[in-house]
Amino acid sequence: MIGKVVRGNDIGGLLRYLFGPGRANEHTNPHVVAAWDDDVVADHTPRSDPRLKRLTALLEQPLAALDSRPSPAVWHCPLRTAPGDRQLTDAEWADVAAEVLHQTGLAPRGDTAGCRWIAVRHADDHIHLAVTLARQDGRRARTSHDYAKLGAACRTVELRYGLKVTPARDRTAPKRPTRAEIEKAARQGLPETTRQLLRREVRRAALSSRSLQGFIRHLEVAQVQVRLRHSTINFGEVTGYSVALIDPTGDCPGPWFGGGKLAPQLTLPRLQHLWSANTAGASSDMRNRCTLGSPVARTLRSTAIVLHQLEDGDFHGAALAMAIDTVRKL
Repeated sequence: MIGKVVRGNDIGGLLRYLFGPGRANEHTNPHVVAAWDDDVVADHTPRSDPRLKRLTALLEQPLAALDSRPSPAVWHCPLRTAPGDRQLTDAEWADVAAEVLHQTGLAPRGDTAGCRWIAVRHADDHIHLAVTLARQDGRRARTSHDYAKLGAACRTVELRYGLKVTPARDRTAPKRPTRAEIEKAARQGLPETTRQLLRREVRRAALSSRSLQGFIRHLEVAQVQVRLRHSTINFGEVTGYSVALIDPTGDCPGPWFGGGKLAPQLTLPRLQHLWSANTAGASSDMRNRCTLGSPVARTLRSTAIVLHQLEDGDFHGAALAMAIDTVRKL
């Protein structure tokens, strides 16, 4: 299950969107599946403005009780099942919403003074949580580490309902394409977004290189333009890079992406660490292979003898034959 945290200040605008038709009329049968008060679920399917205004006022009451309104004041969390997962019922989605709010600490189970919230469903595969960030006991809500807590809650409900397990939120997963990027790729008839294509090419170049110069050469061959970022403190030091696809119709590159925007492992410091480790490993392996008496050591000694003979003008057949045989061994 995938969850995302969005912060804002306009609970009324958020509700109008959730209960509206959507950007492309994709919202079907918007309704409340869970809320801080069970009566809200039974009483609100607020298609009409009066009901929507009343629900907005109920959610904002704890905010009005504070000495000053917090900013952000609204915590919005879309929750979506993965492709291939079964369709959850309204009751199951209600439990998912309660578990997320319990683990994030915004509305713990059994805490009647928690934040006010609703869970709105307007599609088969996802719901939206809308929470106002003020507790009903007059205290401000705490949202520290909410992203990690949300990830833990998603793991809990995945196991509870047999859903596809998604990667842990350790900030090592690749950056997902935005909705705008996906829609642009669809309009252009492309099977993947620019971000996904660049991520693949950068990974290939990184694994095929041993230095920044080689990395850039591999990308240029793949029709990827590279722009280096230099330190403002240490003259000449390269601190990062960004990449863009070269437009085949002209010289104007597409959108630029920094390595960290493609994947956390593709930042320049991570790549330099990889290249250093590979170089050190290769040097160590060569040193081990070149120990006294090893085939490599014997070949190197033979090569040195041949080069010495050639420098002395000893060009007879035996020396040439030995040279050819040595080259073949290398």
